[in-house]
Amino acid sequence: MNIIIGCSGSTGSSLLKTMLNRHTQIFSGPETCLFAFPQVYDNWERYQSTLLKNLTTDGWVIRKGINLLQPAYGWTPESLASTILKAPDFKNFVATFFNKSLVLNKKKYWIEKTPVNAYGFRSFLEAYPTGKTIQIVRNPYDTVASLIARGMNPYYAAGYYIYNTAIASSSNIDTRYYQLTYENLVAQPRPTLEKLFHFLDLPFEENIIAAKHEQRKEPTTMDGWKHHETAAVQASSIGRFKELSLAQQSLIQTALSTFKIHPAYEKKYHIKYTTCQELCEVLGYNFQTTIDTKHLATLKKYYWKSRLGRVRHQGWQAVNSFPGDWVA
Repeated sequence: MNIIIGCSGSTGSSLLKTMLNRHTQIFSGPETCLFAFPQVYDNWERYQSTLLKNLTTDGWVIRKGINLLQPAYGWTPESLASTILKAPDFKNFVATFFNKSLVLNKKKYWIEKTPVNAYGFRSFLEAYPTGKTIQIVRNPYDTVASLIARGMNPYYAAGYYIYNTAIASSSNIDTRYYQLTYENLVAQPRPTLEKLFHFLDLPFEENIIAAKHEQRKEPTTMDGWKHHETAAVQASSIGRFKELSLAQQSLIQTALSTFKIHPAYEKKYHIKYTTCQELCEVLGYNFQTTIDTKHLATLKKYYWKSRLGRVRHQGWQAVNSFPGDWVA
């Protein structure tokens, strides 16, 4: 069984991953970005030699290369490079790569969590007939408030939430796709996780909810987070947006009300939802239609900053390729 988690950042995926890793049969290690590149699934021979450094995601978040040389996975640079070059296809490499960590941790199944895995959901489900995808979602206003606390500007944060959430949610007609909400996870962890494990066809274990000290190779908190991911489950991050000043709330509302996924990306990646309003309708969140025109100049400035940043990362071919657009 092959399982990946993809989502927007700041929706609780690190908390979920930590819980799943406590299960006696599941290993869920640090983020690798391994499943975020649709091009690799179908063209392994072309991309295998550049797997670790030259691949670039083509979504809202620009991630370059795959981070597989982390202590939790047990590979050396030499053994990993040799394994990549010897693998006949992507699926064979994936199986070999995760088998080492399963043996080291005495686990049976792996679950890989990286938010940008959302970009590969469609390709993953096509490549793995028994594979499963998990998306965790959160109220858009609380999420963007959290992303801004992590240092993102309001335009970029709104785009991050809408693009990642939309492309992952576009697989929701597949029976091997599962969605849960951050609000349910922190307010009602047991029933929420019991339903998830029913989907995974694995036994639920009570111990995965309990907080405990864990020796971790990666950070257990980030700038802007209210809690450590290894701490006790808490619901205090629900309603984070309402803790902000009215001016900050207005700016976030305007950013989420005016952002739209560009039609070219909508078509290329079969994205079913392109605005926050459409996402709120399908996810069951209340959409706040406020657009304060005094914020538009600021958001436009951040829009052009994001476009220029994309050119710096991807080169001049990115000049005419940008996933963000504006609601008319």
